[in-house]
Amino acid sequence: MFLGSDSQLVDAVVQGLLGAIDRKDVPDVEEIFDLMAKKLRHFLGWPYMAALEEIERTAPEEDPPRWDDSQIRKALAFYHCDPPTDDPPEWYRRLLKTRPENVADVQVQFANGELRRGREHVFKLAKLADDPAYAQVANHASLPLLRAFPTRCKPKQLESLGDLLWAAIQHADRTSLRELIERKLSRTSMNDTQRVLWLAAGFAIEPEAYQLSLRDFVESHERRSRHLAEFFGQRGRRAPSTWLEGMGISASAQLTHILGSYVGPDLRNGQGWITPSMRASQLVHGLIQQNLAASSDKAASSALASLIEDPALCAWRDVLSQAQDAQRVIRRDADFRHPTIEQVCQSLNGGKPANAGDLAALVVDRLREFAEMIRKGDTNAWRQYWNVDRHDRPECPRPENSCRDILLTALQHRLHPQGIDARSEVQHANDKRADICVSCDGFQVPVEIKRNDHRDLWSALRNQLIAQYTNHPGADGYGIYLVFWFGKEYTQPPPSGKRPVSASEFQERLKKEATLSEAEERKRSVHVIDVSKP
Repeated sequence: MFLGSDSQLVDAVVQGLLGAIDRKDVPDVEEIFDLMAKKLRHFLGWPYMAALEEIERTAPEEDPPRWDDSQIRKALAFYHCDPPTDDPPEWYRRLLKTRPENVADVQVQFANGELRRGREHVFKLAKLADDPAYAQVANHASLPLLRAFPTRCKPKQLESLGDLLWAAIQHADRTSLRELIERKLSRTSMNDTQRVLWLAAGFAIEPEAYQLSLRDFVESHERRSRHLAEFFGQRGRRAPSTWLEGMGISASAQLTHILGSYVGPDLRNGQGWITPSMRASQLVHGLIQQNLAASSDKAASSALASLIEDPALCAWRDVLSQAQDAQRVIRRDADFRHPTIEQVCQSLNGGKPANAGDLAALVVDRLREFAEMIRKGDTNAWRQYWNVDRHDRPECPRPENSCRDILLTALQHRLHPQGIDARSEVQHANDKRADICVSCDGFQVPVEIKRNDHRDLWSALRNQLIAQYTNHPGADGYGIYLVFWFGKEYTQPPPSGKRPVSASEFQERLKKEATLSEAEERKRSVHVIDVSKP
């Protein structure tokens, strides 16, 4: 508006601005940053930036790399003097791709000066960790900046240290970063908070090497735990998940212990402001579900079992138990092997079962034979399940364990060939015990037994047999729910409807109330043995 409509004068001014880029008296990068430290700006700074904007407007395809290094460095220096914006100019974006070394060099000069002056938030450092466009710049700049980072710094400068460490974790040479971490950690003058971050960075790149050092330094120190939670929870969320995916079982368990002792499982669904503790809770869930529960490795089974028994993780016990159940299924599926032709022939010819399915079919067949013998045999076999009065008259059902033992003895005599074993109260997960477990060559089939007057009669199929026993790797999901029927008058009321009046009706109601899916029905069977008075 100062030039009016005089086009010649406008052109002259524009040409003058464009010429600012080539002027010999434009200060170098060091002078630009020295003036900035004094809160001053060289008088050619605004014309220089205006010239860059005009070039971008009139010749957007002009390639900055055609400028010499000095011009590029000066442009970058002036750009760092301006307030940060979310949308950098196009010429700067092209330099990120074509001249990352130049961008990194100026970034290092600028940031080192800012850090020495105690500046809390340094321009562009967060971009090195967060923005993929800055990956090549981070590769060149992160390690030099970390080398120069003051060992003792203001608390709010730790955010910049976290950004630089995550930038290096993602983009720097791992060997060089490991050497730098070791040098930094050897300095006794480093404060506790910085030491947590450097140990955490070492853990992120080489978990097995740093897990014990990190645990020893952080465990039982709430403030250190909080900084660790912030490092992995707040900043780690923005980094690619490759560092988490590559973490081994042992390291995953260690980090779960450290962070899980500090944060609870309910924090991940917090409403409103998302705190570092909530982020850390999300991370612990990720460690448990992605690294432990999703692994078929035997070490994951041991790790989950140890974490469940860890007193410091009592708040996580339900989450860990569910993960343990899921991991057993995955491990079971991974260990499954189809039987060979020889094994199939052996099973068909009355030999040993080839897998858990064959074993379950054999047990079911023997139970059916036994149930039929009780009702249709010549002996009064049903009487042995009853207590009798002094006149030997059936009076009331015998205790459940006594009924189990009678059945177990009969089953042991009917299980052939040799090598098939049936035992009572075999221990499973979380100190739970199946009433009977039939096993052969590493396969096993749990049998959960109830009398029809048991208070958990209608829920035990799902809540005990399926939830606690069939997920054992050797069971391959197979299991048998067996109930002794002593008559209608002894039956616990069902969740809905009238009580069944016969053993056959009772068996159908059990299946119906369990709401088994088609896949579940193939592996979980329900059987009723009628021992009621004739």
